[in-house]
Amino acid sequence: MLGLLAGVGIVTHQVIDNSPPILSPIIGSKELKAKKLTLGILSPPEYYQELSNYLKEELKNKVEIIIDGSGATSYEEARKKMISKEWDIAFTMSPILSVAAKNNNYHFAVRMFPDKPAYYQAVLFTKADSPIESIYDLKSTHTIAMGDFNSASSFYVASYDLYGKTLNVNMGHRASKIKDLVKTGQADLGAAAYTTAGNDQDLKIIHVSKQIPGGNVYLSPNLSQSDRQIITNLLLNAPDEIKKDANYGPGEEHDYSELIKISARTEEILKCSDFTNNPVKFYCVDKPAETSSKPKPQSKSLEISGRINGWTKKGANHSFKLAGDDNKIYEVIIPEPIFNQIPDAPNPIALQSQSVKIIGVIPEQEGNINRLKITSPSQFVVIKNGM
Repeated sequence: MLGLLAGVGIVTHQVIDNSPPILSPIIGSKELKAKKLTLGILSPPEYYQELSNYLKEELKNKVEIIIDGSGATSYEEARKKMISKEWDIAFTMSPILSVAAKNNNYHFAVRMFPDKPAYYQAVLFTKADSPIESIYDLKSTHTIAMGDFNSASSFYVASYDLYGKTLNVNMGHRASKIKDLVKTGQADLGAAAYTTAGNDQDLKIIHVSKQIPGGNVYLSPNLSQSDRQIITNLLLNAPDEIKKDANYGPGEEHDYSELIKISARTEEILKCSDFTNNPVKFYCVDKPAETSSKPKPQSKSLEISGRINGWTKKGANHSFKLAGDDNKIYEVIIPEPIFNQIPDAPNPIALQSQSVKIIGVIPEQEGNINRLKITSPSQFVVIKNGM
């Protein structure tokens, strides 16, 4: 009973016979301060239409409900939507996107896939008749189909498990596409969640990962606390069929601590891998030391362009090596909270070889190092094709 009363108003009614006051909960007026709610999704919109209708009805049609996203929405698109706070209710699907939501100060609301185990596993799989029987059979001539840089099961955990290997990589795909690439022989093996390949007789599992937590639903920090409470209550009290279609339900927030450790190690392993050139080494090799030349006089330019050519993690900071267009080498230091808010910056590994522009930062020279310390997301700009 106490749990039901938590967070709701309580009023007392004085009774004439002087008996003890009766407590009566007031379940909020459902009056939101927000006038528009955007549901961010990564699956077909029709699964969320009834939820949208339910919210409109419960909120007396005073709040505009928008469904944004589809089964074709990439994880990177979703991450950018949360960075820019375009999604008010984020159905993250992926634990990596749940971590991204937390990194951008989103608040836990409800658990996704409540009827499934709290943890799942990633697998590496081949065609059923493939001669590949285990990770130890993999050679540099083999091709693996993978997801994008923000996928836990089809990139992060797979890369962690493939440490020490050299493979051709065909990446950036959703699970269904990865399975198709393997079945049609366009890839020798694939990486995905166990549910993608585990029950398919045409496929063979060759490796199973450690356990991975599921995803959750998160609410934007731009919403007031009272709005978040009302929305959470509405989500939890929706008809079961609506919750089933939208893949959510009651439950506690997943523990992402182990996944964060795996991700950190994966990023460290892959910090010098170039995914634009095959074959890809899933490890770092020692490079010969660069011959240093006499540094040129320091420029006070407030705009520095160049190409990312290396990354490492230094405590709570990302450290990028930038080969400047001015033939100088820079170290770009970005605190993780700031990096997580840069709209066009993908996973730090994916920035390898990409062109960027540093705006409004004066280099600090320490020895032969020109250091650029980023203090605002607007100071680091990823240069898109055609810009």
